[in-house]
Amino acid sequence: MNEKLYSKNTPNLSEKEFNELSKMKAKFNHLFAEIMDNEDIYLLKIFPNLLDLKEVYEQLTDLKKCIDSFRPLNQSQLKNLQESFDTEYTYESNRIEGNTLSLMETDLVINKGITVSGKTMQEHQEAINHKEAVLLIRELAQNNQKLNETTLLKIHAIILHNIDPENAGFYRRDRVRIQGSNHVCPNPIKVPNLMYDLFDFYAESKDTMHPVELAANIHEKLVSIHPFIDGNGRTARLIINLILLQNGYPITIINSDRDKREEYYKALEAAHLSPDRENINNTKFQLLMAKYVKEWTFKYLNMFAPSIREDAQDKGYYFFKKIEPLLKL
Repeated sequence: MNEKLYSKNTPNLSEKEFNELSKMKAKFNHLFAEIMDNEDIYLLKIFPNLLDLKEVYEQLTDLKKCIDSFRPLNQSQLKNLQESFDTEYTYESNRIEGNTLSLMETDLVINKGITVSGKTMQEHQEAINHKEAVLLIRELAQNNQKLNETTLLKIHAIILHNIDPENAGFYRRDRVRIQGSNHVCPNPIKVPNLMYDLFDFYAESKDTMHPVELAANIHEKLVSIHPFIDGNGRTARLIINLILLQNGYPITIINSDRDKREEYYKALEAAHLSPDRENINNTKFQLLMAKYVKEWTFKYLNMFAPSIREDAQDKGYYFFKKIEPLLKL
């Protein structure tokens, strides 16, 4: 063993575990091309898709422990990863709502300040606003700011900044309908009290409910109330990610491709119209959200696991122990 690599100050690892970790990492990197042929496939062998929600949440907890085993994450690598994911998140979330900027165009607008010809100024502003809102939820999560009315309205104000200043950061004062949905949104007079109930539900559930389950339920309830004249979907998806970030999960992105978007809307619709929705039994929507969280947790692990940085030599023990059966191929 190279004594320079091992330190008695190495957190939570004995010298034996450090040696074991080094061997597993060497094997992983040797087999990397083979087991990473499809980056999801190899992890699905250890974390298969499940239909029982209790088992799903236990699996997500285990995946979070895998991410935790790489913490503290390398800051330069994390910054690069976040910038890439935040651009993709902005593109996908806005595209769900009809924004026509491509992923590359979104990057040009929000990261390079370039105006894209043939696209409306509102589409540019939507991209800029969403990126600012993502930066805000990262800051809120870092400061452990809990979800409340002030937080929600601040996020919404950014989403509609320079688009609809009259309604940005304010609950709606008019009746609305969700296009293509049979769900009837509540009268605007009821919105403040319904939102009070939502925040009360969050406060009562945040320490007892699995964070992924909580995020899915808050999203469903928020979209059902439809508290804003516009920007409800983007705001709800930001709230999902605020809750996930607060609990150590990565930002999760819902795919905006037509079939995926329809799947998302249909699951939401089923939850809205379910007679059991007040009993928090919207299994279809919860499973869909859990699937996306799992997918993006995989992406994070696939970025950090192959690292050969010196500061990564003592990280990932829990993860590599979980995938050890694959390293015996």
